[in-house]
Amino acid sequence: MNGSRVGYARCSTDEQDVVIQTEQFLALDVPEERIYIDRGFSGTTRRNRAGLDQALAAVWDGTVFTVTKFDRFARNMAEANDILTGLSGRGVLFGLGASVYDWNDPFGRLFLQTLAMVAEFEANIGHQRTREGMALAKKNGKLKGKQPKLPEPARRSIRRRHAEGEVSLADLATEYSVGRSTIHRIIHGAPENPR
Repeated sequence: MNGSRVGYARCSTDEQDVVIQTEQFLALDVPEERIYIDRGFSGTTRRNRAGLDQALAAVWDGTVFTVTKFDRFARNMAEANDILTGLSGRGVLFGLGASVYDWNDPFGRLFLQTLAMVAEFEANIGHQRTREGMALAKKNGKLKGKQPKLPEPARRSIRRRHAEGEVSLADLATEYSVGRSTIHRIIHGAPENPR
């Protein structure tokens, strides 16, 4: 395949790295300036993925939009279908690693649709397992939501000292290294962490 390549890499969290994906692109002769990256996105939706939008804008007729793994590109069948249809309409092929697929070819389309289906299935299974794990942790008392910023003895001291006029809200906030709104909620009895 002689077409120029544009690479798209994605990782789910800001802490994860895209070094391996980038190295794979460079091995496929994708120029470094044509590698677009999104960090901190799950891939289940296209929304707010500036790197994907830039990569899609950087391709032209005869180029190959390339990813290292299908789930780096999309984990939603409908969006994958829309993007692949749009690329195909512009004469752009889809590269999965070293392999290149044509969305207009029935076998290429079937293969990519199957990958999209599997990627969405895996994402849904992951979400289901997370929900089940959280439900079990909540049932066992291990998932209690966000805990108060200050322990109850400190909260009692803050209420007492403020009631006695000993110290201001601003001084209490500075002393306990919290925001004034936290001190206000403690003093006035509003729940600190409403659900």
